[in-house]
Amino acid sequence: MRDALLQELAEIDGVELLTAHDYRLPAPMAATSVPVSPEEDVWQIWGSLIAHADAAWVVAPESTGLLHRLTGMVEAEGKRLLGCSSAAVKLAGSKFDTFQALTAAGVACVPTWRADVWMRQQAMGESWVAKPDDGVSCEDSCCLNDVEALRGWLQGREHTHVVQPWRNGAAASLSMLCRDGRAWLLSCNRQLVRRDGNEFRYEGSVINGLAQYRDAFARLAADVACAMPALRGYVGVDLMMVDDDPSRLEVLEINPRLTTSYAGLHEATGINVAKLVTELMEVQDPATFRMPSLCEKIVEITL
Repeated sequence: MRDALLQELAEIDGVELLTAHDYRLPAPMAATSVPVSPEEDVWQIWGSLIAHADAAWVVAPESTGLLHRLTGMVEAEGKRLLGCSSAAVKLAGSKFDTFQALTAAGVACVPTWRADVWMRQQAMGESWVAKPDDGVSCEDSCCLNDVEALRGWLQGREHTHVVQPWRNGAAASLSMLCRDGRAWLLSCNRQLVRRDGNEFRYEGSVINGLAQYRDAFARLAADVACAMPALRGYVGVDLMMVDDDPSRLEVLEINPRLTTSYAGLHEATGINVAKLVTELMEVQDPATFRMPSLCEKIVEITL
């Protein structure tokens, strides 16, 4: 994902790239990169890189507020942010807050409760999924059809997790560009999620694996952007196609950042997505922005 972004940015005339990398790994080819060792203060290094840049594209997980903090550092330096604002990251970084914002605007979502509230309810009759409110991928998640067993599993996680009912159907995602309440759909993806006992494992995605449902996904993308107009740049939406019915798309969560699907988007769409993002951010009126024709090549990303 990092290398795909840097490669696309390197193809833009006049762009010089700065980044950082784990000292144990090779430096990226397309940028000047600072190696970071455990003895160094990574926040100081990131702050220095932001201070030396004209613009910043933050790639980080929402977990423990990491993406929000880094985004705030860019804003505090007064640098151009090629992505969602810290306020948008804070909203989208919470699955429960996202659920409230979207349902208030009439967007179909998988019902979501804070774990402590759910534990006080008389839940019964179906399987339930618990996951961190600000988590990424399938980390620290659990699926059980025994309500009491899930209540036990949630002990100590009451204030960090949310609970959603299990949905049968295709796990999916969409990749889109957003600005000021408008959306431009990039791809309709099938998620490779495997249930292993009571746990889930995210194993990648098939970009354009659900392209036959593009019209339905485009309507959902437009509804999400309208409901959360602070979303900007590249955004991913995780959703369920309930019972494999494209008329029953329900949002699971919003990713206000690059997602793993980005690693194959250039090949799948035939366009430089990073260049599109910079162009979208620069236009004075997003109504004048036009998406070029896209390929719908199927590309599988495996982890």
